[in-house]
Amino acid sequence: MREEFRVIRANLEKRRQSILAKVAANRAVQTGDDITHGDSLDIASSARDREITFMLKSRELDELRALEDAIERIDNDDYGICANCEDPIEIKRLEAVPWARFCRACQEEMESRSTQRRSSFEL
Repeated sequence: MREEFRVIRANLEKRRQSILAKVAANRAVQTGDDITHGDSLDIASSARDREITFMLKSRELDELRALEDAIERIDNDDYGICANCEDPIEIKRLEAVPWARFCRACQEEMESRSTQRRSSFEL
């Protein structure tokens, strides 16, 4: 494993542990929530809070999956290789976006195609 990847892996693992701790803490707090008590405004507010929490958890779980995937790629010596063109991903990109699966050129191309598809639907 390259030395740069050791540092990135350690940072990925720290972020992973942070997310896991946050999710565990949120679960502990939410087990006592009961939205069946109170007036309709309290119930609506509680439901909205739960929806926001769910959205945040969903993002955190997506990030957690990306982190775990990157850690696995480092451990399997597949890290830093573009999943599309198989060229090396620049170390600066990996430091900025450690879960990146694509080199900058391939990522930009995919985003460009995605934008073109969205704009064609808007016509």
